[in-house]
Amino acid sequence: MFGVDELGMDLGTSTLHIVVRGKGIVLSEPAYVTYDRQTRDVVAVGEESRRMYGRTPAGLIVERPLRDGRIRSFDLVSKMLRYFMRKVVGKRAAFRPRLLLALPGGMAPSERQTLVDVMVDAGVRSVVPVDESVASAIGAGLRIDQPYGRMNIDIGGGRTNVSVFSFGHQIVWDILDVGGDKFDDAIIDYLRKKHNLLIGARTAEELKVNIGSARMRGAKLEMDACGRSLVSGLPRAVTVNSEEMIEALDEPLRELMSALHKIIERTPPELASDIFDEGITLSGGGAQLFGLAEVISDQLRIRTTLSDEPDMCVAHGLSALIDESERYENIDLVSGGRSDAMRED
Repeated sequence: MFGVDELGMDLGTSTLHIVVRGKGIVLSEPAYVTYDRQTRDVVAVGEESRRMYGRTPAGLIVERPLRDGRIRSFDLVSKMLRYFMRKVVGKRAAFRPRLLLALPGGMAPSERQTLVDVMVDAGVRSVVPVDESVASAIGAGLRIDQPYGRMNIDIGGGRTNVSVFSFGHQIVWDILDVGGDKFDDAIIDYLRKKHNLLIGARTAEELKVNIGSARMRGAKLEMDACGRSLVSGLPRAVTVNSEEMIEALDEPLRELMSALHKIIERTPPELASDIFDEGITLSGGGAQLFGLAEVISDQLRIRTTLSDEPDMCVAHGLSALIDESERYENIDLVSGGRSDAMRED
């Protein structure tokens, strides 16, 4: 794809998306890396690596270099980003593109700068950091530049970004340690305690996606979960239903609701009134949990709607920022800093 002059990257903890000016999303792959334990040479990246998860020999390790909104290994992140960049711009691009890089909120300045350096090393001309929460809100269709309060809850793999916008600024924002990974961990813990069954993260994610529920469904769904019995030590399967998933996910959902209550309490009255009138928007892959929007609506007593393609909102937001830059020139791309003052390192 020679001739790419500007692109955006959603560096998610579970999935990475790359968008190109005028073309939209050109790459979506799991943020997984497989490497050799001894040499640390990378064996596989992306979807190929994810398929190897839980099935590799002792000499290979499959990792997500980013987890819980934090970078666990800069070396692996660097190798992963180089791989994906080559897939998009080629090994010898005609010229170095400019990159809008969506990053997890709350990332330390030193971590941001290291990622900027990695991307410049990987072949980009300059890097403009963008808060995930800003890109997500734009991708969800919120007019955050207007003089009205708009609230977006972005539930990602590692964390949840909650932001209240007005005049293009994040007036109130917080980062919650609740996300899709925590839902998976709760399901693993539930099956271990109730069924004496140890399952892997991949099985937990499949249960969450297929029968996971935040509230009662119209019909009870069932799914077999395969793992290792903690009693016999042998492989075993148990049938789990969607009502059990409600019980399994109760604790992280209570934690989420409690945090959202506190954020609403911190929101200035006029903006809170706007949010009550306009409602809350849900985005992020974790927001697709069945019944979650309805549960938030009931708990906060504010209409809550799930955005279109919630797992793609950050990528769509980056596309909008690239393709319609004039429309968003007065928006703060990073909390605490004006977009027109952003340094391109």
